[in-house]
Amino acid sequence: MPVKKVKGGYRWGRRGKIYRGRRAKARAARQGRAAYARGYKG
Repeated sequence: MPVKKVKGGYRWGRRGKIYRGRRAKARAARQGRAAYARGYKG
């Protein structure tokens, strides 16, 4: 799932946390990498 720009910041996928502020896009991408590392098949 991609990192998406949403109202208020960036989010990974449809259910991820919305990250705001500096490096928000990078933090959302990090959440995605962690999900795949845990075994997310998406």
